[in-house]
Amino acid sequence: MIGVSAAIQTISVWLQRLAGVLLVGMMLLTCLDVLGGMVVQPILGAEELVSLMAALLLAFVLPAAHRARAHIGIDLLYRHLNPKAKRINDVAIGILSAVFFVLVSWQCWIYGLELRQTGEVSSTLQLPTYYILFAISISCFILFLTICVELVQRLQGRKDA
Repeated sequence: MIGVSAAIQTISVWLQRLAGVLLVGMMLLTCLDVLGGMVVQPILGAEELVSLMAALLLAFVLPAAHRARAHIGIDLLYRHLNPKAKRINDVAIGILSAVFFVLVSWQCWIYGLELRQTGEVSSTLQLPTYYILFAISISCFILFLTICVELVQRLQGRKDA
C-alpha cells in the first residue's frame, strides 16, 4: 500500500505542477490579449483557451488540495465529537467522496467518448474538446485513488483527523 500511496502522491504533485503551468499560461495569454487589443487586435480564441485551461487547472489541483486538506470544512459540530465519532464521520465522508469522484471520473470519460465520436469541437478555434474531458476524468480518478488510500489508512488507524 505504501508503494501505491507514493505513486499516487507523485502523480498528484505532477498534476499540481501542470496546474501551475496552466495558471501562468492563463495569465500570460490574458495579458497578451489585453495588450494586443490596445495596440493592434486581441488574440483570436484567447477567451476560449483561458476557459479550457481554467477547467484543466481546477481538475488538476484537486488531488493535491485534498492531500493538503486545503478544502473547506465546517467544524461547528465536528470539533465537539469524540475521537470515535470523528473517525466514523471521516470514514463516511471519505466513502461518499470516493463514490462521488469515481462517478464524476466515469461520466467525464463517457462524455469525452461521446464528444470524440460526434466530432465536437470548440466554437472559435475548433479544438477537439474531448481531450479536456479525458484529462478531467483522469484527474478525478487520481483524486478517487487518493481518497481510497486515505480511507484505508484511516481504517487501519494510521491517519488521524
